[in-house]
Amino acid sequence: MITNVQEATAEETREWLENDYFIGMKFDPLVMFVVIPALIQIIVLATMLGSMALTGLFFG
Repeated sequence: MITNVQEATAEETREWLENDYFIGMKFDPLVMFVVIPALIQIIVLATMLGSMALTGLFFG
């Protein structure tokens, strides 16, 4: 449990807002929310199909 919490000064708040990765939009939303999840899905699908093919070879 945190007991010594202090309020941020205006300068600390301004610095945080300027340097924060997500608030400052220092990223491309298309890459973050579309491209990366699509690549993950493609890799998982390929792995699933590969494991099904290997299972078919061994047990089919």
